[in-house]
Amino acid sequence: METEKLFYADPFLTEFDAKVLSCEAVKDGFAVALDRTAFYPEGGGQPYDTGVLGGAEILDVHERAGVITHKCASPLPVGAAVHGKIDRARRFDHMQQHSGEHIVSGMLCATYNCDNTGFHLGEESVIIDYNADIPWEGVLDIEARANRYLWENHPFEALYPSAQELAYLPYRSKKELTGQVRITRFPGADCCACCGTHVAYSGQVGLVKFIGWQKFRDGVRLELLCGSRALEYLA
Repeated sequence: METEKLFYADPFLTEFDAKVLSCEAVKDGFAVALDRTAFYPEGGGQPYDTGVLGGAEILDVHERAGVITHKCASPLPVGAAVHGKIDRARRFDHMQQHSGEHIVSGMLCATYNCDNTGFHLGEESVIIDYNADIPWEGVLDIEARANRYLWENHPFEALYPSAQELAYLPYRSKKELTGQVRITRFPGADCCACCGTHVAYSGQVGLVKFIGWQKFRDGVRLELLCGSRALEYLA
């Protein structure tokens, strides 16, 4: 049975109740599956959520074939009702970074007719690769445009189009997709196939700041800070 993904219905949800469907001993922990979860599993360049589930520390979260597995520090009884609590600060930081990356990437790809070929949301910054020779001056121009977009406070949208509807949607994607595709959109800035968590309005990103530029393969690699990371850097 596929796990119900509460983080798509409400990415700001950080506490929830669920039922334990299975618990198996694995290396350095216990693999727990629930009927539903608000813990985001690692994927799409975004790290997994951490926190506590039924009193057990969450060490890792992954998804396979629609089932989300929580690696816990201690076992949980099968059939039990458990309460989950997500690290709120870590979740919101990831939402700010991922949303800010979407906005700047949408603008950069449209301006320079290129693709975002790599994305990594690290503990300190976001690294993004593009297959175009984008000058630093152009990056700073996009940074200014993106910040204006944030302050205009545009709404975020998540769509689940049919295969026929998807064929006519102009969206960014790094690979061929099959099955139900989730399209995330910041109107006027970006439309992209993405499985991550995002803010509800662009204003919640707060600020975007590029801090690195280098030649990489046939294009450039940029380093980006969003939200509280950008504020701390500038302060």
